Amino acid sequence: MTIKIMTDSAADLSPEMLKKYEISLVPTVIRFGDQIYYEGVDIDIEQYYEKFFASDKLPQTANPTLHHQYELFEKLGKEADEVLNIVISSGISGSFNTAINARRMYEKRVENPAKIHIYDSQLATFGIGLLAIMASELAKEGKTAEEIIVKLDEYKDKLEVGFTVPDLIYLHKGGRLSKSKYWIAKLADMKPVICFIDGKMEVEKTVRGHRNAVIESFRIAYEKTGKPEKFNAYIMHANNIESANYLKEYIENEIRPKDCNIAINDLGMTIVTHTGPGCIGICLDTHYKFLR
Repeated sequence: MTIKIMTDSAADLSPEMLKKYEISLVPTVIRFGDQIYYEGVDIDIEQYYEKFFASDKLPQTANPTLHHQYELFEKLGKEADEVLNIVISSGISGSFNTAINARRMYEKRVENPAKIHIYDSQLATFGIGLLAIMASELAKEGKTAEEIIVKLDEYKDKLEVGFTVPDLIYLHKGGRLSKSKYWIAKLADMKPVICFIDGKMEVEKTVRGHRNAVIESFRIAYEKTGKPEKFNAYIMHANNIESANYLKEYIENEIRPKDCNIAINDLGMTIVTHTGPGCIGICLDTHYKFLR
């Protein structure tokens, strides 16, 4: 029994991690006006920021295409008995439904198709990536897809993902913050701390000032996981290494856990398109091994 693991580019896995853990990727669609790109395929993060700051229109995202999903199912289905596709939360994206439709098409068109499993991560950014990596390692251990899914369900409950943004304009223009709430928050310099609750992004708290919100994004995740003495903290940033380093120093100097591994990585285009540059995210893991 062979199993292949795939996910979408919202998982924010580096090319090195994709290669190391043998994870296949389907790209999110990134639009700059009439120009269409596929995340990580024909545009990288540096090119994305160049276009972002030079464009007079904000970029938009769309789900991975039905064509790309189908093509990857077909390719991996020739290499394995089962395919496990771990997708961005269905609470914030239509990617899950696109994957379902692609599976239906694949099963109709292909003779003796592989069994396709579609797993709703209920997370975004590196939270998805961690699930994909765990799935890959479990597959190499000989676990069945059903056994892997049980483990992912258990592991997912031990992850907390939160983030904050320095400028609310992107959430407002993206339709995730009303005009009235945007102006009230802007005038008071209030910043949201956003967490995933039942697969949806919810404002957990608002605080004054970006740096305070950066700290609160960690503290909420830290408290939800029971203030552990040992954890892995994956700090994700959108062109904001200064705030990422600030949070790292706060964890080391103020929290001072007995055993802590901290990594700083780039947020991908899917999330940045909706949050804007400057976003800081935290993925707190109290269970799995640290990944470098």
